[in-house]
Amino acid sequence: MALPDDLPTVTLTGTYTHPDGSPMKGSVSVTPTPGKVVAADSGLTIQGRAKQKIGNDGRVTLTVLATDAPGINPANFTYAVKIAFPDAPGDEFTIELPAAAPNVQLPAITPASPSDGDYVVITGPEGPEGPAGPAGADGEPGPAGADGSNADAEQYTDDALATEITRANAAYDPAGSATAARTAAINTAAGDATTKANNAQAAAISTAAADATAKANAAQAAAISAASSDATTKAGNAQAAAVSAAATSAASLYLPNAIQTVDAYLAGATPSSPRFFGHRGGGMVRPEHTLVGYRACAAMGFALEVSVNVDASGELWCLHDLTLDRTTYQTGALNTYTTEEVGQAVLTNGRTLLGPGWTDQRMVPLRQVLDEFLGRIPILLEPKGNDAVVPTQTLLDTYYPHAPRSVVWKAHIGTLSLPWAKSRGYRTWVYLDSNTTDAAMDAKDSLVDYWGVSTTFTDLRITQVKDRGKPVFAWPVYRRSQVARLTGLGVVGMMSSDPRYVSTNLPQRTFSRWGLAVKESGGTPTLDYDTAYALVFGEGADAGWVSINALPNQSYGLGTYSPIQGSAAGYRIAFDMKYKVLPGATVHGGYYFGKASDDPYRFTTANATGGYHLVMRASGDMQLYRHTSGVTTGTQIGSTIATTAPVADTAMSFQIDVTPTTVEARRTDGTGWTTGPIADTTYRGGYHGLSNGSITDLATRPYWRNLIITQL
Repeated sequence: MALPDDLPTVTLTGTYTHPDGSPMKGSVSVTPTPGKVVAADSGLTIQGRAKQKIGNDGRVTLTVLATDAPGINPANFTYAVKIAFPDAPGDEFTIELPAAAPNVQLPAITPASPSDGDYVVITGPEGPEGPAGPAGADGEPGPAGADGSNADAEQYTDDALATEITRANAAYDPAGSATAARTAAINTAAGDATTKANNAQAAAISTAAADATAKANAAQAAAISAASSDATTKAGNAQAAAVSAAATSAASLYLPNAIQTVDAYLAGATPSSPRFFGHRGGGMVRPEHTLVGYRACAAMGFALEVSVNVDASGELWCLHDLTLDRTTYQTGALNTYTTEEVGQAVLTNGRTLLGPGWTDQRMVPLRQVLDEFLGRIPILLEPKGNDAVVPTQTLLDTYYPHAPRSVVWKAHIGTLSLPWAKSRGYRTWVYLDSNTTDAAMDAKDSLVDYWGVSTTFTDLRITQVKDRGKPVFAWPVYRRSQVARLTGLGVVGMMSSDPRYVSTNLPQRTFSRWGLAVKESGGTPTLDYDTAYALVFGEGADAGWVSINALPNQSYGLGTYSPIQGSAAGYRIAFDMKYKVLPGATVHGGYYFGKASDDPYRFTTANATGGYHLVMRASGDMQLYRHTSGVTTGTQIGSTIATTAPVADTAMSFQIDVTPTTVEARRTDGTGWTTGPIADTTYRGGYHGLSNGSITDLATRPYWRNLIITQL
């Protein structure tokens, strides 16, 4: 199979012969030195060796991937080339094959072995050119002539001197009286010339030899140094490339692609289409920061908010507080417990907030959460204690290099960890407090992707933060009325302790199962995460009954059954109520309904939205009240109905009928106890709930069971 057309290649060619020209046999192989090369865009992995035999004509051709091909990891890798012959030494060397040179001759890039020893060629002085004479006949080969330039020079000098002597004798000294003098002078000159020539030759040879030796030594040292440096550099590059390739390969094997990235989850988030995050794993309906909570949120498609702290052994655990006091049966700081102690002896106490039907849950290590959910759903991750920050960073750097795709680094505005997060490519969610100044926000603005505001902030402050131009997420959100307010202010993200409830506007059921003693989604106490305002599930003889163990004038919203979906004729609310201990005759408990919103409803309180209130007094009087928004007192509608006084720890049964034009309340454990249809159309909202009414002693609080919503 050929390489994809969009990847550049290089073709290697070469011809190999014996000294007599006959073709050689052998092979050429090319192997990527990282061991594995990955082309991410093509989904191609290249590894092993490419091998080609030398043909019968001594030629070989081999085409391979260019080492600087785009999209290749590691980038700019190298090849190990091996040329092997059965009857001659081969060659092994490492090369780069860039795409800029698509055709490469192997002999041109194969290192050649240097010859042994040094040599120097010295050439003597050249004599004058004589006149050309006629060509003579070829004679018998003579004895070997002089092989040095000095002998030629001496012969030439002797011949010239003899000619000069003959000419001088004939022209100037026929008597021959000067012959001896001239002969002596010439001999002296010739001897001196010979000596100087010999000395010059010896000096030239010595100088040339010394220079050649020095240059050879210098060249050898430079070559060795360059080769060593080059080898070190290439080895370092190869090691770095191998480590990078191994990390990339490991990450790809662990999680080839994030199923849900942060950017994909938040794409298109607007106030009309906000995104929801399971605050503490949905801690108002499941034990907070536990696997059961995280799994439920992920199964519904909500992002997770995960807080972590570190134990005495350095293990990171999912926990909001620095201590175990609030959420477990143990006490004291987490960082005083070992990993073994936390794993074996610490259980969460979600039963106190969420009902005795819950099974105690074990705490969960951060690594278990990351292994199960990373890449499957976005995670907002926050180290809560200062001592947990570095261990969290180290864990992510070492074992989860792909985490920035699906993890948001969550931190308070005062944190020092934001530069680390941004340098790794994490998105950041930075939450504010009531004392955060604009100057503090300006200083951190370049490190922030999303701002966080509390639901306790004023509308003005939330608007100011939104107007800075970055997405804003709010926390903690557990009511639909909070979502309506926040989206109206431009908030696009909801950190919710009950995301299933607040992300819809539909009821989840029409009848209670309080006998299971498990808190329902949509249950809205006055305060979230506070056991003092939680719904109390009866046990033993009171199994199936619920109550509100808080004062004064507390209520509990039943968003699970809201908004009520009536027929064209209206709807009916039916339930049982009792007092285990009877209060004073005029004291009452009851039920509220007709509200347009799930904001808190409290008797004798100026509520945000209005509605109706059924009261049952300990004297037996049953009444209906209408409460106007912003007004503390209610207005009775219809007549007071005198029924039989309640009996301690004995059930009473009630029905409330709401039609498009009337409201009617009945006590049905007797006969004739009804207000009759009262013409009142003031409130037709679908939100309702339980009310402690006017009780002042928790021992006398009302209990409810068997809630059923039906259409008329």
